[in-house]
Amino acid sequence: MNRPAFRWYGKPFYYTPVLICGTLSSALLTGCGGSEPAPAPTQATPQQATPAPAAPPSQVAQNTQSTPVKKEEKQEDSRKMIDGIPYDVWFDNPLAVAGDQQSVTPVALPGNTVAATPGNTTPATEMKTADAQPSAAAGGVDWKTIIPMPVLDSLVKDIRNRLTKNMQSVGTYNTTYLELPTFTSTLAALAEIAAEHPDEIGWKKNAKYLRDLAAGISSKQLMRGAKSYREIQVPYEQMIVIMNGSLPAGVPDSEDKKPLSDVASMGDLMKRADIASKWLKSNVGNADALKSEKEKVIEEAHLLAAIAKVITTEGYGYVDDKGFLGHANPMSEASLQMVEAAKADNFPDFDKGLTRVYKACTECHSEYKE
Repeated sequence: MNRPAFRWYGKPFYYTPVLICGTLSSALLTGCGGSEPAPAPTQATPQQATPAPAAPPSQVAQNTQSTPVKKEEKQEDSRKMIDGIPYDVWFDNPLAVAGDQQSVTPVALPGNTVAATPGNTTPATEMKTADAQPSAAAGGVDWKTIIPMPVLDSLVKDIRNRLTKNMQSVGTYNTTYLELPTFTSTLAALAEIAAEHPDEIGWKKNAKYLRDLAAGISSKQLMRGAKSYREIQVPYEQMIVIMNGSLPAGVPDSEDKKPLSDVASMGDLMKRADIASKWLKSNVGNADALKSEKEKVIEEAHLLAAIAKVITTEGYGYVDDKGFLGHANPMSEASLQMVEAAKADNFPDFDKGLTRVYKACTECHSEYKE
C-alpha cells in the first residue's frame, strides 16, 4: 500500500516500502540512513520532451515523477538533473542564453595579465598591442614623411603653371603635347597621394576628381592639331578650377580611392624622375648651388622619394619582387637623405644621396625594362 510521506510543491509524494533481507526494519534503515539512496521504483518510461524554456521551476517540479534526491544525476538520455529537475530549466530562456554571442570584457589584473577566465590566457599587453596597430600598417605608406603636404601642393602648382603655358593655344599645344602625359600622370599620382595624406590642403576634398581628370588626359593618344587640343581642353579647364579650390560643374563622379597603378603609368613617372635627377645633377654641383636652390632641391628630392615609393605599391607588379624593391626602396631613402642634407646645407651628404639615387636607377634599369 502506498503511503504519503510528505508534500512536495503542494502535491503528496508517495513511496512504496520494499522488504530487503526479509525484515521491514532493515528496509526502512536501508532507505533512510544508508550511504547510497534507495533505487527509484520502476515506473512507466516518461515522455522524452524538452521542457518549455519559460516554464517556472514549480511547474516543472509538479510534472516530475522521480524520487527527489540531493545530488546531481543523469537520466538515460544523459541530461543533467538536479533534484530530478532538468538542469537547463533553471534559466528563464535557455535558448536565448545559449545564443548570446556577446563577449565579456576581461578584467585587467596587476602585472598586465587578463583575469583568469577559463580558456583565456592572452596577456593584456598583447591584446593592447593588437588593438593599437594602425589600420594603414598592413599596406599604408608614410606619405607625410615622404612628401609633406606643402611640398606636394607646391609641385601641383608647378604642374598647373606648366599646363597653363602648354594649353594657351593650339600652337603651344603642338610644341609641347608629347610631354603632357609625363606631367598629367605625375599630377594624377600626387592627387591620389593627397587623398591618402594625413594632412589637409584646400583642394583635397576634390582630389579624386583631379586624379581622374589628369589620368584621363594621360590615357589619350595625343596628336598635333586642333582636334586633339579640343579633346583635352575641357578636362584641363576643370582641373584648373579644382586646383584653385572649387569643384566645376559637369565633372563625372569618381571613386574615393584607386590604386596608383590605375592612374599613373610607370613609364611616365620614370620620365619625371629622370627629369628631377638630371636637374639636381646639373644644377647642384657645389655647396653654394645647394644653398641658392635649396627650396627646389627639397621639392625635387621629395618627389623622387614619392615616385620611388609609388612604383612599389600594389598593381605595378613588383610588390613581392625583392630585386626590384632592393633598388626602389634605397632610392627613396637616398632621396630623403638629400632632403635632410639640403636643409642642413650639407653638400657632402647631399652628394652622397644623389650618388645613391643614380646607382639605384642605373642598376635597376640594367635589370628591368618596362
